[in-house]
Amino acid sequence: MIKPTQKKLTLIFTTIIVIFNALVMVVSFTALNRNLIKSLKNHLNHDVRDEYLQYVISGDFKTLEDMREHEFFQVFNKDRQIVSGTNKFQDFNLPFNKDLLDKAFSGKQEYETVKYNGERYLVSYIPVDSRYIGRVAMPLTAMIEYERNFINLALLMLPIMLIVTFIVSRYLVNQAMKPIADVFKFQENFSSNVTHELRSPLASLKGNLEVTLRKERGADEYKETLRLGLREVDRIIGMINDLYMLASSKFRPLDLVMKETNLKPVIEEMLESHKADISSKNIAVDTSGLTDVVCSCDDTLMRRAFENIVDNAVKYTPKGGIIKASLSKAGERLSLTISNSCEYMSREELKNYFEPFFRGAIALNSRVEGKGLGLYLSRYIVRSHGGDITLKVTDDNMCTVEITYEPSSFKFRKLNLLLHLKM
Repeated sequence: MIKPTQKKLTLIFTTIIVIFNALVMVVSFTALNRNLIKSLKNHLNHDVRDEYLQYVISGDFKTLEDMREHEFFQVFNKDRQIVSGTNKFQDFNLPFNKDLLDKAFSGKQEYETVKYNGERYLVSYIPVDSRYIGRVAMPLTAMIEYERNFINLALLMLPIMLIVTFIVSRYLVNQAMKPIADVFKFQENFSSNVTHELRSPLASLKGNLEVTLRKERGADEYKETLRLGLREVDRIIGMINDLYMLASSKFRPLDLVMKETNLKPVIEEMLESHKADISSKNIAVDTSGLTDVVCSCDDTLMRRAFENIVDNAVKYTPKGGIIKASLSKAGERLSLTISNSCEYMSREELKNYFEPFFRGAIALNSRVEGKGLGLYLSRYIVRSHGGDITLKVTDDNMCTVEITYEPSSFKFRKLNLLLHLKM
């Protein structure tokens, strides 16, 4: 759907730009023609005033007739007869314009463009005195050459303009359509992953119910089936909550209920809730870096973000590994760091860990349960507060997730989230 729309918009923009450029060329050609005509008129007036009129007024027609100029200058008397002119003026037999001749005798200078012997001329009728008027004709060969060169240049530039216009239009359309394309891609991935993620718990729930109904069973067996069904329902509800948050993550920050919260007990409580898993994997926990830090945040959502990070640390720390937690505040800026031992992770994988539904090779090979939404939703929550979250892996295979947050940046959270969404 996006590709055909992009092609159609590219063609539309290309057509519009080509039409606009064509109009610019037409206007430019018209302006060039007018400027050339104006320049020629000024040149004619200058030549007539400085070279011809003095001889007409003084009656020195002999000198006038000896002059060799590229213009044709002729002198008319009141009887509309040619009485003199520049060299070979008798050979220039252009019929006179009676109306313009009469206006010149009444004191008005007029111009016209005429074609004579296959050549265009700019002709002017100029009042001299009560006895004579002058007519000067200048060939437009040079002007026509200028205009021809302009047209040839325009025709030469036309294919280049079409190619450049198409490339520019395609680039602009792609840039303009990129957010829309991202939304469509997100929607497609969202629908596909929702179907995949919901199919598993629903299939499990359906299978348990079908097996239970095949024969009569005791009360304990029915209770176990209900317990398993309730677990799958809770799993589906949790998944729906995550998917609801995921659906809005591309468009707006979360609505937050802010209150003062001490983060140290929150982290300690979460580590304590994973005590059984930590003990079974013989994981060492170092919380010496935790300090009492009170900040203004949405307690429920921040707990959810921290829970995702701590849960990942516990799930993906190998047996005998270590988890380190540190919490500090410098000025208004607070920093929470959760580090854990991990197996090797490639740099290519690291770029995708914040993408929704992405699960790395470690998660797939270890068959650890998960939806690939934890880090993505945690980042969404943190950025909705105006903060940010980063992930890095050191050479000694320590994975570190760091959350940074300044309460003063909360008022810029919408801009912060939108900027990150465009990256």
